[in-house]
Amino acid sequence: MESLTRSASLTDYEHVARSVGLDPFRMLRMAKLPARVLDDPNLMISADSVGWLLEESARLSGQEAFGLLLAETRSLANLGMLALVMREEPTLRAAMQSSVRYMRLHNAGVQFRIDDAGVVVLLHVGVNMQRHGVWRQTIEQSTGIALRMLKVLSGNAFRPVRISFTHEPPARMEVHRRVLGTAIGFSQEHNAIACRGRDLDMPIPAADATLNREVRRWLDTQLANLRDEPAQQARQIVRMLLPSGLCSVDRVAQHLGMHRRTLNRHLAAEGESVTTIVNAVRAELAEEYLANSKRKLYEVAELLGFATPGDFSRWFRSRFGRAPSEWAAHYRASKAADRPIPHG
Repeated sequence: MESLTRSASLTDYEHVARSVGLDPFRMLRMAKLPARVLDDPNLMISADSVGWLLEESARLSGQEAFGLLLAETRSLANLGMLALVMREEPTLRAAMQSSVRYMRLHNAGVQFRIDDAGVVVLLHVGVNMQRHGVWRQTIEQSTGIALRMLKVLSGNAFRPVRISFTHEPPARMEVHRRVLGTAIGFSQEHNAIACRGRDLDMPIPAADATLNREVRRWLDTQLANLRDEPAQQARQIVRMLLPSGLCSVDRVAQHLGMHRRTLNRHLAAEGESVTTIVNAVRAELAEEYLANSKRKLYEVAELLGFATPGDFSRWFRSRFGRAPSEWAAHYRASKAADRPIPHG
């Protein structure tokens, strides 16, 4: 099922597109999106189309930080009801947890996940798209918006420890440093905002517990109407388990709180299995990781849960029809061939 997002995800698109030399309405037509998405923030539109629009806008303009330019002026109000529930939470930690729980009501093409180790907490940023590809602009835009929201809620007191991206750094870093700060790492294992656990206990001064309960009740009703199918839930678990090398039917079933036979039965009803889901997720992540020229083959193999680089290479060739190194070389050549002069 196609992931949908509120058209608020394109707030300021017209202005940013024009600032880098693009015709915003021509770009919308190319993405098969109606022009009214720029006027009505509550239209539900294809997250894949929005993701494609951001990538193509970055490519045609040469502005590698296009997604961050959209995030830079984003206000809390752009998140709609999600903003309201976050604003009424007692702490930044609770607000972050609400963003994870309810994000799909705002943008089902973006997924947040919290990895709380106590001293350091990671807010992982991922995508949920139908098409494979490297969704650099969506990842950076979502990261920039999440960071901006944490700063707004804390009265600009929040400071991340580090921000990490799996993709390579841009040719120029001015926009990244302006929007995200200086503690940015590229070619990392994950896309995430790292912060101190104690910083997330920072109170949100204007929070109203009564209003929070009412908003949560309404959002939970909306969420119940969008119940995840088992295959979608399994995809999320597989993404989390792959780097550990412990991704199995039993592990996935355990995380979903069901017996493996029950899980297999539910997945079969959707024409899926844990194996097909693992292969699909691996294919998505393989493209993302191999697009980064600094990644070694053994690193990609480990991140995808393969025992050896040879196992990964054989699987990749059977899936893509060429060796990983050949795919990566072709990808970089195609990017270099149509790369315009970059903007500052």
